[in-house]
Amino acid sequence: MRQKNRGKEKSAAPAQTQRVEVESSSFDDKHLVHALPDSGLLVVSTKRHAVVGKHAFVLTKYNKALTPVWQTSHGHTSNQALMFLAAERKTLYLLFYTLQDRKALLYQVNNANGTVHFTEHTLPSSSITLKKMQALAGQVFLTGLEKENLSLLHLNPSQKEIKTLPVTLGLEENVGEFRVDTLTHAVELVIAESNGTRSRLQIKRLNAMGEVKGTYFVQPQMEFRSENTLQGARLTPGDTLSKVLVGSFGHRSYSFSKGIFTSNLAGHIRYFDFSQLKHFFEYLPPRKERRMKAKFARQEAKGKPLLLRPRLLLHTVLPHPQGYAVIGEIYYPKYKRGAFHLYRNTSAPDEQSTDQEVIEGYRFTHAVVCVFDYEGNLLWDNSFRLKNEIYPIPVPILEAGVSPGGNLTLVYPEGEYVRYKTLRPNISISDEEKVEVRLQSDSEKLYASNEEGIVHWYGNHFVAYGFQRIKPAQGEDRTVFYLQNMTFE
Repeated sequence: MRQKNRGKEKSAAPAQTQRVEVESSSFDDKHLVHALPDSGLLVVSTKRHAVVGKHAFVLTKYNKALTPVWQTSHGHTSNQALMFLAAERKTLYLLFYTLQDRKALLYQVNNANGTVHFTEHTLPSSSITLKKMQALAGQVFLTGLEKENLSLLHLNPSQKEIKTLPVTLGLEENVGEFRVDTLTHAVELVIAESNGTRSRLQIKRLNAMGEVKGTYFVQPQMEFRSENTLQGARLTPGDTLSKVLVGSFGHRSYSFSKGIFTSNLAGHIRYFDFSQLKHFFEYLPPRKERRMKAKFARQEAKGKPLLLRPRLLLHTVLPHPQGYAVIGEIYYPKYKRGAFHLYRNTSAPDEQSTDQEVIEGYRFTHAVVCVFDYEGNLLWDNSFRLKNEIYPIPVPILEAGVSPGGNLTLVYPEGEYVRYKTLRPNISISDEEKVEVRLQSDSEKLYASNEEGIVHWYGNHFVAYGFQRIKPAQGEDRTVFYLQNMTFE
């Protein structure tokens, strides 16, 4: 164990009680695993190298015991790509996209028995790139990017044309939230806005027909307006009047984050600097952690904030027995110098060459977890050190779940292992724990694994998945796609 984790408590290993194997290889097949609102699990299986013409995709639903409930097969053509999957309690929605004529194909799947209703729809423009999808009361909502501007689209399954809604979203990175609140039956959007000197957040709530049912604006109070800039934010679930907005804020910057804020929809904002979080620097070695905390204290005493220039990738807010749990992953852009050429004209050989910094990728260092009460007051925080690897785009690494007792478990795959940490209030916990995905028998040997993943299922239950090549004690090797439950304390 590393020196930095000496003396820290260890998270309990998960129970692995149910396992499913399907004969399958990563060369031939692809499988998408999706947790459902009724605590079921849906697996969408397609062929990886589909031949021209018609072929099939297979839908399989599993219950909590990982026993198949139903399985159906549906034909489609090789130029149809599965773009999105969304789920309501009674209906599942799969949206395919045709690459040639740019049409959207919607499969509405009955969650109880797997029967399918199919409709075909036309996009309002051939140059729109679809980005995300949500479903509410039988209606489908999409965000679409066209000429760097993001639009909100409404797909009514009973109408052929997909409509663009009169809702201004701006740039894609400005939209911090696009979700459905099943409790209040609303589509919710949180949009960051700025005039260059001042920032604010616009919250829009729409009904199932795409009609705006509420618009709210939140901006820094006058005494903080020149210092704090509001960035991306998320909304808590629940009654409209009691909703809390949780997001990141910067110090005179729209790119880098200084801390986390909470606000009600009336605009009463509370700021929590990263330096104020008890466990924010625990991902560092102990000596460096102490130096960093002392450096922050000295700068704050001088009234000069110390800026680390991180960025914060916020997860969807999770309900918690004490209020709400917020998970954010800290990352930094990694730059490299690259040649940039300026040609004077297309026919002359003369050119100017200079070096400029370009983003090579994004380095994720650690995750922060904050638990707030229902009014947005910080109750406790903790953190989880990540692999410190570079990724081409900033996408979430972690999956998170809340136990009935209020513990938060964070997990991510690492080859045939799963890294995990179960967080509790005001306790420093080791970052070193990992567990190997078990096989059917202790006598079996794992030869190889690939395309590993893990999804949060429900409560403190997760499902690990991937392809494995396994050598049994007797008999021939087998290559399978597996589902393995993991239940944390």
